[in-house]
Amino acid sequence: MIPENNLKKDWSGILKPVVDVVNKPRVFIITGAVLIVVAAIMLFGGSGNEREGELALQQGRRAVSQLSAPIESFRRLMLDEQVQALAKMAIENENAAKDLKQYLVGRMREAREVSIHPPDVLLSDIEALGESAYIILDMFLSTSDTGLAPIQLLTHNGQRMLAGVAAIGDPADPEGFLLMLADSEALFANFNITLPEAGYIALEHNNGRFAPLTLREFGDDPGLSNMGLRLVIPGSLFRVVVPHVAERSDASGIQRLLMFLIGGLLLAWGLIKRQISLHIPVELQPDPLQLSDIDEKSTKEGTGPAGEQPEEAESVTGPEVTCEPEAVEEPAAPDEPELPEVSLPDLHFDPEQRLSARRRKAAPVELTAGIFRAYDIRGIVGQNLDAGVARQVGQAVGSLALEKDATPVVVGRDGRDSGADLVDGMVEGITSTGCDVVDVGSVPTGTLYYGAYEFGSGSGVMVTGSHNPPDYNGFKVMIGGETLSGEMIKGLYHRITSGDLRVGKGNVRGKDILGSYRERISQDIQLERPLKVVADCGNGIGGICAADVLRAIGAEVLPLYEEVDGTFPHHHPDPSEPENLVDLIQSVQLMDADLGVAFDGDADRLGVVTPAGDIIYPDRIMMLFAREILGRNPGATIIYDVKCTGHLDSVIKFAGGQSEMYKTGHSLIKNRMKEVDAPFAGEMSGHFFFSDRWYGFDCGIYSAARLLEILARDERTPQEVLDSLPNSVSTPELKIELEEGQNHEFIRQFQDEATFENARISTIDGVRADFPDGWGLVRASNTTPVLVLRFDADSEEALVRVKDAFRV
Repeated sequence: MIPENNLKKDWSGILKPVVDVVNKPRVFIITGAVLIVVAAIMLFGGSGNEREGELALQQGRRAVSQLSAPIESFRRLMLDEQVQALAKMAIENENAAKDLKQYLVGRMREAREVSIHPPDVLLSDIEALGESAYIILDMFLSTSDTGLAPIQLLTHNGQRMLAGVAAIGDPADPEGFLLMLADSEALFANFNITLPEAGYIALEHNNGRFAPLTLREFGDDPGLSNMGLRLVIPGSLFRVVVPHVAERSDASGIQRLLMFLIGGLLLAWGLIKRQISLHIPVELQPDPLQLSDIDEKSTKEGTGPAGEQPEEAESVTGPEVTCEPEAVEEPAAPDEPELPEVSLPDLHFDPEQRLSARRRKAAPVELTAGIFRAYDIRGIVGQNLDAGVARQVGQAVGSLALEKDATPVVVGRDGRDSGADLVDGMVEGITSTGCDVVDVGSVPTGTLYYGAYEFGSGSGVMVTGSHNPPDYNGFKVMIGGETLSGEMIKGLYHRITSGDLRVGKGNVRGKDILGSYRERISQDIQLERPLKVVADCGNGIGGICAADVLRAIGAEVLPLYEEVDGTFPHHHPDPSEPENLVDLIQSVQLMDADLGVAFDGDADRLGVVTPAGDIIYPDRIMMLFAREILGRNPGATIIYDVKCTGHLDSVIKFAGGQSEMYKTGHSLIKNRMKEVDAPFAGEMSGHFFFSDRWYGFDCGIYSAARLLEILARDERTPQEVLDSLPNSVSTPELKIELEEGQNHEFIRQFQDEATFENARISTIDGVRADFPDGWGLVRASNTTPVLVLRFDADSEEALVRVKDAFRV
């Protein structure tokens, strides 16, 4: 047996090093600090991964959105009514097949090959289908459900092509199959990522039978063969691949929290213990390993609870002694992890390029008086127009609407790429005044005006660049049913610069009005006989509803360029320019349609062509409208602008009406209509204004419906009706581009210096000279820095003479 004293001595030797370590404050301090640092590294490391994963997912979704546009356009084109009609004809007629290919190439620039296959192609010799025969056969079979096969890639004549297959007719019992091959750049052009935000992004093709084929990739491949996140591009076999970062589990978050709390407690306890040790003399600090011996000895000598009380001890404090505290070693700061040096070539982007891009994006555009035009607000995005300017204009609009007690303000936009940001700024500005907003989204201008009357107090803002180039945009403003123009437009600028703005907090609510807009028109107009119409939307916002509205009134509609695209890839959205109507004329002739109609970028203007290839200018269309309206409103005033033919005056008076020539400008015309209570007005640019059975504003889609209504009532063909209208030898609108502001200065000088013999002169808008056998006009555009000229005469000789009279 080991003696008791030896046992205590042995245990004391074992425990002493442990107690010495535990008793030192710096142990607690260092341990707590390390735990806190580790928890922080885990927390921010995990957050970094999550942020990287979120960036990857966001960029992947943007890529899917960009790639979905050409895929959806391809699919819609294959099922287009006009394409299907030509495809049915092409089954039996080779010439129709050529027409089909010509039409498809016109609709899709990247289209390369078009072929028609009979319904029994699955039983025929497949070698005729070429090197990708089995893929094509599989696509034929895939059309049985929806009529379309997924868009995919195949090899044709050694080249990788984008392929689409559509069933002709009923997918369940097809009359044949349409195969179209297009240049793969139709897809790849929309996948051009130079700065992958999460380090890597790829586009792959996956048919489910073989390993995915990577088509394009950007960044360093982290080895995503099985770990990447694959985002499906609808209607295709394509996938966007981005890095996949697993989300943190709840358990890992709890572990980090516990580690952080324990580390904090240990650190706090160590600091407290250290503070106490600094103030207790070393001699008075007991040795914890001797406490048991002292207690035992005291008990035996009667100095404890079990023994006798000792005599009072003599004070032995002695002379005052200053005890220096034990030198305490400062806890070593935890080593910070060394970050690897990163050289610029290792980065996946140019920092200076990204920084300069951010600076450009953040640089605000200064508000200038020049964008406040005669009848709207118009500018170039990035130069004199941006979301900040839109917000300032919105503040002025909201303040004016509140003063006029004409709230809420209905806000909409066309299909331009800059529209979304400008709407955000506009809505923010309006609501900052306390005025409420009804956001109707992307709609034609006529639909926005309809919403302002039906769901508001006649107040609305349309964000649109109308017929101008893609980088233009602006605002058409109506308050309480009055379209702002002239001094009222400039008044918005003065209100902004003077600070005469309300402050409050308005509400925003969204509303879908396209359905009720279509119903409103179709309830008022129904064709007495069906007419076949080709409707060219010019990739403008009219593509979302124009065909639906015209079908609702009883027309057979073949849409052309109805895909909304703010870059206007096929032609400029201005039906007043003859070159923009070439495709429409060809489509009308190809499809043997009764008529062709065209709309501008925001679909508030109308252009008309006939099967004979004639462009029926708006001043002649006005003759039809004036006759029909005056038949129910005898003696009424019909207004037309200074660019219209002189024959219009004679037609109006012969129909029993009063004619008035007025300034060009949609807002100017609308306000003049109210002043004289005119049931109808029109402009040579294609704006038609009906207060007869309508609200008095311009809407190209409604105007097309009214025109079809008149033509359907006549027993003659539309070509015969339009040919019967008085005509003359005339030019379209001729435009001369100048520097900003020079066009107005030229008109001022021309009015002072020009002289015309035997002519009646009008200067209400530019200079118009009416001769006995013709007339000419020169005026300054209020939307772009150009001079607009037009000449009209009874003969070619007279036209030349009128032109010569305007030469300076």
